[in-house]
Parts: sequence; C-alpha cells; structure tokens
Amino acid sequence: MLLAASVATAMLPVGAMAAPTFYGKLNLSVDKTSDYPDGALVFSQDDLSDAWFVSSNSSRLGVKGEEPLYNDSLSVIYQMEVGYDADGDSSATFSTRNSFLGLGTQVGKIFAGRYDSVVKLAEGKIDQFNDTVADMDTVFLGQRRNSNSLNWESMDLGGIVVRAQVAPGEDDVVVGVAPNSETKDGLTDTWGLSATYQQDALYAALAYESSYTDGTVGPAIAGGDLETLRASLGLNVSSSVAVGAIVERSKLDPYGAPEGDLMSYLLSGKFGVSERVALKAQAGMLDSSDLDLDVATLAVGADYKLGDFTTAYGLVSASDTDFDPAGTINDVDESGMAFSVGMIHKF
Repeated sequence: MLLAASVATAMLPVGAMAAPTFYGKLNLSVDKTSDYPDGALVFSQDDLSDAWFVSSNSSRLGVKGEEPLYNDSLSVIYQMEVGYDADGDSSATFSTRNSFLGLGTQVGKIFAGRYDSVVKLAEGKIDQFNDTVADMDTVFLGQRRNSNSLNWESMDLGGIVVRAQVAPGEDDVVVGVAPNSETKDGLTDTWGLSATYQQDALYAALAYESSYTDGTVGPAIAGGDLETLRASLGLNVSSSVAVGAIVERSKLDPYGAPEGDLMSYLLSGKFGVSERVALKAQAGMLDSSDLDLDVATLAVGADYKLGDFTTAYGLVSASDTDFDPAGTINDVDESGMAFSVGMIHKF
C-alpha cells in the first residue's frame, strides 16, 4: 500500500503538491507600567502609561505559500497574516498584518498588499525585546507597516538583498495647523529603498523612507511629512553572544508648524548562559532639541526555553522622559519603570 500511495503522489500535478503553510504565534504577558512611555512621542502626561495589563503582544495567525505557474520562470507567492487579540481587550479580534499576493520572478519578488516598511525591516533581529513592553518603538519612529503597498525584493546577491516599496495615499487628507492641509493622491506618496547584507555572523542594513503621518506631530496637533533614515549593524560574536546597534534620523515637517529633527539610538546584547537560558540587555534613546524632547530607556531580561517552540521570559525596563517646550506649562519630567513576565508559543 505504501508503494501504491507513493506512485499516486508522484502522479499528482506539481501545483497540487505545494500545500500552504499554516503558522501562528501567541505572546501573552502580565505587565506593570509606572510613568513609562506609550510610544516615542511624549508630549503630555497622558502619553505615559501607569497601570497593570495582560497583553497580547503581536500574537498572530497566518497562512503562506508559493506555487509554480505554467511559465517555469514564475511562481505565485502569497501570505495572509492577521494579528489576533488573544487577551480580548480590543474591539477588533483580528487586524491585518503582513499580507500580500505577487509573483516570484528571476529578478526577485514582486507583490502588493500591506507590508512592513523597508525601514522597519532593516531592524533585523537586533531588538532583543521585540514585541514586549520594552520594544524599540518606545524610542523609534520608523516602525511602520504600510497599507496599499507595492513591493520589490531582489534575489540574494552574495548576501545582499535590495528592497523597494511605494504606496499611494488614496486621497488621504492630511490636516495640519489650520488652515493648512494636503491631499495625498499620488502613486508614491510613500516610498522607500533599502539594502541589507547578511553573511555568517554579520548583519548590516541601510534604509530610507519618505512618507507622511496624519496623527499628532509635535506639540501641535498636526499631520505632515515624515522622512526616516536608518542604519543597523548586528554581530554574532559567537554561538552564544550577539550584539547590535541601530541609529535613526527622522525629520518631521508638520503642515503649518516648524519642522523638527529627531535622532534615535539603540544598543543591544544577548548572552546565552546555556542552551535554554539567555540573558539580554538593551539601551535606547530618542533626542530632539527641535521638539525639546528626550526619552531614554534601559532594559534587562532573560529568556528560558521550555520547549522547541515555547519560551518564558521576564524583563524590567527603566525610562527617563523629558519634554520641556519653551513658553508652555505642559512639561513632562518623569522617571518610569516597566515590568513584564510572559510566555511565547510558536506553531
């Protein structure tokens, strides 16, 4: 019977053999924050967090695959990934993450959908506290996932991969300080370009994105243009030691308000004590004299592998936030803390 089954399988069309891959990740934690930044832009006491949380840290479900086409040089590539609200505190159980449809070609992958910006992808695996309360997005603005995007990813050229992304604004109206506003109706209202190099123990990336934000930019409630340039460097010193650094420059240009430059920095390290235990540390900083804003964080933590696909973790992160604009009374000068204990399971 095994022989008959093998023969039957071999006679199936090639396309019928390429089954999609179903995958997922659950990341739940118990967090306590005290005057800890909710994000990189802190312009009032309301932008600091002070509470207990049960958090679903980017938990997700997805299906992805690649199928050969009649043309031997082409394949169809696809992915549908949704964020899953495992703790149930959101009005939306599911949210769209990286999802796309496209073609694999001899010059790389070409696809359309919702996808991480080239700047976000340049992060690599340097953020040791990714998808936790101490995530690097506390001090970085470039952590964007763009909707309506068209993407190209080159073949691996000796460790070098080039990426390009454009996204139309689809008639978004970006409202600045009254009466200033701008309608985004072009094909390249958002565009980005990056190059990454990964070979053996070394990872390096350089990425740029020109985009816009329709949220709060600076102390004034105003949308505007946003440019971001990021450089990343990671090094696996040995099988148990990894270090990394990221530097990012962002330029905010709110409509009808003064522009501002921001610099963000990250240093991270990981030390494997054993096959199951790893210690981690990370320092981050955002500095902007134009916005009179400084945010600094320092996090330490540990991972403990419970199984091949299951990890428990704990962390503590200290923060220092200083927002002191001249001529206002909305000053923020707080030292904060965040604690987290959680577990991750992948399937």
